[in-house]
Amino acid sequence: MSVTIKDVAREAGCSIKTVSRVVNNEPYVTETVRGRVLEAIQRLGYAPNISARRLVSRRAYGIGFLLHSGGLVQASMVAKILETGYEYNYDILPLTYFPARAKSRNKLASLIGERRIDGLITTPPADTDDFLLELVRKAGLPLVQIDPFTRSPQNAYVAGDDYQGAQQMTDYLIGLGHRRIAYLTGPRNHRATLDRLYGYRAALERAQIPFDPQLVIDSEFNFPGGYTGAKQAIMTGRKPGAIFAGADEAAWGALFAAQEMGYSVPGQLSVVGYGDLPQSQFIWPGLTTVYQPLDLIVEKAIQMLIENLAYPGQADQQILIPSRLVIRASAAAPTY
Repeated sequence: MSVTIKDVAREAGCSIKTVSRVVNNEPYVTETVRGRVLEAIQRLGYAPNISARRLVSRRAYGIGFLLHSGGLVQASMVAKILETGYEYNYDILPLTYFPARAKSRNKLASLIGERRIDGLITTPPADTDDFLLELVRKAGLPLVQIDPFTRSPQNAYVAGDDYQGAQQMTDYLIGLGHRRIAYLTGPRNHRATLDRLYGYRAALERAQIPFDPQLVIDSEFNFPGGYTGAKQAIMTGRKPGAIFAGADEAAWGALFAAQEMGYSVPGQLSVVGYGDLPQSQFIWPGLTTVYQPLDLIVEKAIQMLIENLAYPGQADQQILIPSRLVIRASAAAPTY
């Protein structure tokens, strides 16, 4: 005879509801009771039937996770998404979403209309798409946004503190003695682009260094953007002593461009980034950057959505996670 949830509750000395909460990884269960239930599950060999669970609860136990493109940041997020979904016993469906494409919109509308997902997590720039927001609102679908462009007390979101991180990095470069610091921006429909630029400008202002708009280069958060932006910055009237790229991938492009043009890094030019992707510690020279707690952001977003599904309105609605500097070998005192 197969083991039932009643058997587990009897073995653990608790209610069926408590066992269900532990199985679904829901909050409001003490660690002592949770441990007792997990031990009983292991002892009895209990395996919850997810199909029955879906049928009884009339829920899909699935979450849609919208990504815009397939860069290294997105690849890192997918790995964490799948890992976290496994831990919480939810199916998580990562989807590329391009707001301007009818195929993307139709696919999402179908998933929501067929009730194949219980909630949705968005990444930039999906949060700026009026069609998506209206679709979610009409369906009454729980939504958590990662780093939304517009932050509201009425919207659940998780974000890194990009303003603080960029300010810290610019302060660090100024502390090394740099006064001409070029900044490579990112997509204009990303909140991170603005916050990192404002953090850069705030640090210059605090150090009483005049802001030079020629040192702010329109770019993208990728290798080609950093490569082109760095060449443009270097070929301005006066070469900067440091280039602060708004993302690690752009910083890699800047490093390549600088060395291609014959500049040693950090001897003649410092290059720093933002994000602390795993590859940034292995390139040469190792990239000085800002650690963006990507894994924690993803985990918190999924956890918040699942808690909102279990206890509507009771989970934290806004979370801002601080960043920190990671000092490696790509930045040094200026030689000019």
